[in-house]
Amino acid sequence: MTSHRRGKRSRKPDEAGQAIVFVVLVLSLVLLGAVAFSVDMGNLWFHRQTAQGVADASCTAAAMDMLSTATGGGAAGGFTAGTPFSCSSSPTAAPCAYAAKNMGYAPSSLTAGTPGYDVAFTFPPTVAGVPGSGGTPPPSVFCDTSVFATCYVQANVDDRVQLYFAGLLSGSRTTDVGAQATCGVVLANSPIPMLILNPTLPSTLNLGGTGNQPKITISGGPQRSIQVNSSNATAFSSNGNPIVDLHLGGPNNTGSDIGVTANESLGTSGIVYRPGSTGQWLDPTSRISDPFALLPVPLKPADGAVSSVAENIDGCPAGSGGCYEYTPGYYSGGICVGKGGCPLKIHTTALFVPGLYYLDGDFSADSLSCLRPSTQAGDLSGGTIFYFNTHTLAIAANSGGSCPAPISTTASSGTGQLQFGVKCTAVSEVPANLPATLTGNLLMGPCTGPYGDPLLTGDPIGEQHGILFFENRSANLAAAGDQPAWGGGGSAAALGSMYFHYCNSPDGAGLGTNCPTSAYTDNITLQGTPGSTSYVVGDIVTDMLGLGGTPSIVMDLNPNALYYVLKASLLQ
Repeated sequence: MTSHRRGKRSRKPDEAGQAIVFVVLVLSLVLLGAVAFSVDMGNLWFHRQTAQGVADASCTAAAMDMLSTATGGGAAGGFTAGTPFSCSSSPTAAPCAYAAKNMGYAPSSLTAGTPGYDVAFTFPPTVAGVPGSGGTPPPSVFCDTSVFATCYVQANVDDRVQLYFAGLLSGSRTTDVGAQATCGVVLANSPIPMLILNPTLPSTLNLGGTGNQPKITISGGPQRSIQVNSSNATAFSSNGNPIVDLHLGGPNNTGSDIGVTANESLGTSGIVYRPGSTGQWLDPTSRISDPFALLPVPLKPADGAVSSVAENIDGCPAGSGGCYEYTPGYYSGGICVGKGGCPLKIHTTALFVPGLYYLDGDFSADSLSCLRPSTQAGDLSGGTIFYFNTHTLAIAANSGGSCPAPISTTASSGTGQLQFGVKCTAVSEVPANLPATLTGNLLMGPCTGPYGDPLLTGDPIGEQHGILFFENRSANLAAAGDQPAWGGGGSAAALGSMYFHYCNSPDGAGLGTNCPTSAYTDNITLQGTPGSTSYVVGDIVTDMLGLGGTPSIVMDLNPNALYYVLKASLLQ
């Protein structure tokens, strides 16, 4: 047999390897395209991150300016809340300045095919997830249009980015990258420091007197014990290097902060600050709004009455020679205690039955006076609230200095508002700084009702006394030359909050919302005789505060979130 072997057809030498060239070429183009695409995508991602930073920063800046307007500082941001605007049309507005700082160059009108960016601001009426009213019980954060008509602002960033390689596929030299942020000025539940509301004037917190001595001592409360809202460079003033002792302040009693909205350093304040291990001087810092702005104005009650009671009756001290006992109600001429210029001049000691005292005249007490709680139950609120419809508080500097007998702050009398000593309930905590006995005046705010502890028995430190003094927010005391003063001799105590704020709200008489910049003129003076100490268990919220004489003011603040304040927040 003959075998036939089929041989392979030979190729020409110059054709060998041509396929691999095409493969390499295709792979190179694919790889080059992938690299080019990744460069453009990386650049777009970078711009997306930057655009979100611009949105967050400019939105927060807009909300901060809205907060400044709401707290009396005026609109300094170059825009009107509620009126949409863009940075291309308003490049000098504060939110646009923050946008430029984050982007690195100023915004401008966008042009097709040209890189650049713009930021547009709108003011939506609602934001998903944020309640539009307080409700019952109110949420921890909400918008209340009765306090602030325009709650929200939204920033939309449109960043037109240059394309390098991807444009070969899309046919466009640029593409738009967007980002959005929503902010708001919302009511948030918060603990309250000693708060000085005036937004512009100098010396809104003035620690007068002489000598290096404790003038303000605060225990407990929030991390910020004192807040001065004025933007004036001398908002905090003092004489003689007085001591502000906050080493036991704050929620952990390890030290608390002083906040000043102005650029005012601790060195120029003139005080000796004892911050503890966790306290700080904060300047500048954002304002805190009026926490009592939503407190309702009390209705005018029926006339109150005053009668004489003998010693040891309803808490009338032994050695007093008898007392006047006041019942809650309306006092058209105010209340005057003492023998100086008062119409009732038999007794110098006054007792107050729990309830509302609605005054169209000063609550005055002269140097021979003594003010004490009655042991009657009254309206069962556990304390008194003095509402000044006209006129104000006028307690002389040495009132209480000659009270006929000390009063125990811990012993239970078993009746009325003193059945638990000065506590609201048996489980309420006794203030840390309050001495076991007081030798001077003692007044206590209500525990329950609209002016009592908002948390009631849910307060972690037990039910506490609420609002003690409440000035009509439409009463222009500065114009009348009738400013409030709380003084005392010995150890006088006010258990409850002092609220003296002139608002003159356009929303209606007596309201505390949308105060104009011309408001904020109430100025309370805390004063006393040498060596005396005034104890305040509660908050002091006022437009301005000054210390006269040489008193020592000791405060215990509640560390729990009791009232609502306006806060600028990044929401979405």
